[in-house]
Amino acid sequence: MWGMLPDTRLNKALGLFIAVNMLSVIFSANFELSLMAFFGKDLKFLAIYFMIVEVVNCKERLRVVLIAIVASALLIVSDAGVQILRGIDFLRGYSWRYLTASFSTATGFASWLVVIIPLFLGLLAASKGSNKRYKVLLLILIILLITCLLATYSRGAWLGFIIGIFLMVWYAFKKIHLKIKLLCLFIGAGVLTVFLILPQPLRSKVTAIGRINFKSSGTVNARVKSILKVEEGSSILIRFKLWKEALKIAKDHPLVGCGLNTYSTVGRGYKSFDGGGVYPHNSYLQMAAETGLFGLAAFLWVLFTFFKIGLHYLNQGRNFLVLGLLSGILAFVVHAFFDTHLYSLQLVVLFWYMLGLTVAVIKIEEKNETISCNPRA
Repeated sequence: MWGMLPDTRLNKALGLFIAVNMLSVIFSANFELSLMAFFGKDLKFLAIYFMIVEVVNCKERLRVVLIAIVASALLIVSDAGVQILRGIDFLRGYSWRYLTASFSTATGFASWLVVIIPLFLGLLAASKGSNKRYKVLLLILIILLITCLLATYSRGAWLGFIIGIFLMVWYAFKKIHLKIKLLCLFIGAGVLTVFLILPQPLRSKVTAIGRINFKSSGTVNARVKSILKVEEGSSILIRFKLWKEALKIAKDHPLVGCGLNTYSTVGRGYKSFDGGGVYPHNSYLQMAAETGLFGLAAFLWVLFTFFKIGLHYLNQGRNFLVLGLLSGILAFVVHAFFDTHLYSLQLVVLFWYMLGLTVAVIKIEEKNETISCNPRA
């Protein structure tokens, strides 16, 4: 059966990942819950990955997929705008506190954004000779999406986005001397840091001169500064406590974990404070707790193999679309360290979809396809 699947060069790593998850099911603290998760989640997500690789096999089909992604981004940006203006989004009816659009949480929306923004940057860079209206639309979308990312106030997403953009810049200008690239990266990081920690008196003076409302940047500033505040009740301290609970579960179930999909039940027995005993806000620690060190290592091997394939392809030549996809996925997996996005249905589907799309684009480009595909194939 495994041989019937398309060869994606990730198959061996994915096979190991599935095998280890099967072991986690067999030795699970709740066999029924784990079995349901294995067939209802793991195999389904894997099917999404292979279907994308199989179906998106030519440039015409890739174009259709990219148009659909742009259209969905337009819809979600419009939804976010309505949520800002009216206090509630029109797709799901979520009320305003932090910007969520049609996602259940602001961090979930931010995780989608850090995948889509680098992809659109890649599309814009690759759009030589394209219609000017298309380029303007992409540019406007990118600006609106970055604004939305700031408005989510998700620090983990900002970090993931910055790391993803660094990868993008590094490979976009890979022919430039190493010292120049490092200098540009440090200057960019310095400018961003100065903007985020701009002192209030200076900001007030700029406001007085230019009549600009810096309320949003002030909130961003406060969120960045709060990273350093580890005090009772702070989100950072709560995360540390939740991470300790997850580590205790992993320590008690070191090899194959307590079982797929059992963290919500097993975690109650490790509750160490009011508000504890819930998801650890760290995808990798939850994976270590549920599937053990074997499961975490298998997933990290999938990621390592994927980026090895992608970076090897980029080293052969410049392809901004692949670069944008890789940068977005890198930003996503960094952000997943600060939340359980690999266990959120909306976001884990996005992860496997984009993984498959990246491999599909590489396969298309390697074939150097010049003949349009048969839609009946």
